[in-house]
Amino acid sequence: MKQGYTDCMLNRRVSCRLYPNQEQHQLMQTMRYLHQQYYNAALEQRITAYRKQGVSLNFYDQCKEHKEVRELEEYAALNSQSCQVTLKRVHLAMQAFFRRIKAGETPGFPRFKSFSRYPGWGYKTHGDGWRLHSDEKHGYLRLSGVGHIHMRGKARTQGTPKTLDILYRQGKWYASVVFECAPKREQNTITGAIGLDWGVETFATLAHDNGEYT
Repeated sequence: MKQGYTDCMLNRRVSCRLYPNQEQHQLMQTMRYLHQQYYNAALEQRITAYRKQGVSLNFYDQCKEHKEVRELEEYAALNSQSCQVTLKRVHLAMQAFFRRIKAGETPGFPRFKSFSRYPGWGYKTHGDGWRLHSDEKHGYLRLSGVGHIHMRGKARTQGTPKTLDILYRQGKWYASVVFECAPKREQNTITGAIGLDWGVETFATLAHDNGEYT
């Protein structure tokens, strides 16, 4: 075994069902709408910058202008890191577009997202805009600006929550959480040595290190 292998940590994604009340549902729908608008505005900004100025904006360029967006009243309530996640999604979509061009594939330029086709938003760091509280079976999720939301589901392997995606699918809310956890290995419960002998009179004989034969 290589040294340090046991210290290797794994990331596992776990999806849990959320049960917001009616007020929380409306607040979350508003957040989803604002992130959808923010995604489209960031994509439009990249297109306009290239067409009018020949400038290719990147993720860091748009993050620098994020403070101006936060000055708008409707966006002030959004978590800053969650807005950066939305900008990152635009960045990744553009990267995938140019990668397909380079590979000689049909590129498919990134599209503007309609509200009905925009699944949700994300958070980068546990404790910044969200906090997970779970017991042996279920628990709740605290979202900044929304409150405590009842949750069903748990991780099979315990770990530290790292990132979160809030998703809305077919009229239901979900929390998709990435946990950092240690790899789980089953312990070998067999002790002692066993020898196997194929014979003529006896089909097989097992010799145990305690002197017994079976």
